[in-house]
Amino acid sequence: MKSIRYCFLLMLITISCTSEKENKKNIVGEWIFTEIKIENSIEEPPVPFLLDPPNIIFCADGTYINKNGFFKIPENDDRWENKTLYLGEKTKYKILEDSLSFLNPFTNKYEAAKVVKLTPDTLILKQKDKSLFTYVRHISKQYKNINIDKIVVSKASCYGTCPVNSTVIDNQGKLIFYGQRFNTQEGFFQAHLSKQITEDIFKELNTIGIEGLEKHYSINASDMASTTITFISNGKIVKTISDYGSRSPFELRRLIRNISYLYQHSDLKEMIIQDPILVGILQSKTQKVGLINDSESFYLYSELLNAQSTGNNAEKLPFTGNYQLDLPENIDYKKMDFYERLIYTDGRIFKIQLRDKTFKTLDLGYNFFKKNNLIEPRNYPKEVLPPNSPARFSK
Repeated sequence: MKSIRYCFLLMLITISCTSEKENKKNIVGEWIFTEIKIENSIEEPPVPFLLDPPNIIFCADGTYINKNGFFKIPENDDRWENKTLYLGEKTKYKILEDSLSFLNPFTNKYEAAKVVKLTPDTLILKQKDKSLFTYVRHISKQYKNINIDKIVVSKASCYGTCPVNSTVIDNQGKLIFYGQRFNTQEGFFQAHLSKQITEDIFKELNTIGIEGLEKHYSINASDMASTTITFISNGKIVKTISDYGSRSPFELRRLIRNISYLYQHSDLKEMIIQDPILVGILQSKTQKVGLINDSESFYLYSELLNAQSTGNNAEKLPFTGNYQLDLPENIDYKKMDFYERLIYTDGRIFKIQLRDKTFKTLDLGYNFFKKNNLIEPRNYPKEVLPPNSPARFSK
């Protein structure tokens, strides 16, 4: 009788170990959320996942990636956006028999769910409240893009407290961040990112087909935030995409999110900069240059930070435009002209009027307009400003 009990116990242990081993094998890979079942009723993914169902990855080394990201949002705060902390996408997981545990990045404690079903194609988890979450196997499409060595992201304002900022990152880990409003850090900063973080950012490009992206995405609604992203290869703009209301593909918005929050996890060094030169429209008698996308304007400024001062009197610079000085908090908008300054340029030499109305001249070392094919014939369509109007970029 003892022999029979021993054999039965041994069989249970063997089955349990085999099941755990199979679970660890089957769970590795990417999954996408499809439905939630609560008390025998099936519901659609809850807000805020109506647009982006949870997309998760289990790695063989125990790393768990939530491609939707982890956010820590203050409770009972009407201006929560500028206090939101982004905790990234990665945490840890572990499987023990039929239990799947995740390390909660907010509490730093593991939380368990029961594995109801796990096959190579389907994952069903049972939470403490007995709700069932169903995921199906997902394989993100991979793309082969032109080599991108620098990315610029700019986030513009909405009717509210949406973060307004710009970030430049290159494939060597150099970062420049400009926090304008509603960020956890405000001002100009630079940092050098770790090799791993840099590689992770640029690896995300593999899931984005840059060539096939539209130039503009928008939603038919007002007061939404807008974002622009510029991809650069060998110092030349490859493509700029604008997104109003978060309507671009998920993987592109994921990249934008991960870049725009890099500053929260970087060793930032403050840069003492007043009155950043962010230009919009520049025109000559017969031609125009329209940096109407904030990310392109910020890219130009990041290049000007490395330009050399020159004694060139720059008398014959064909393009003229304006930029805006830093505005005081209690600005009288009837006096906006007081905060506008002039720029004269040919695309390489920039003669810039300063706050005290004196000029400084910078040599970029190459012609930014020609290299990026930004010069167009001037034809005065309605959306183009006349020569002496201020640029469309305000703080």
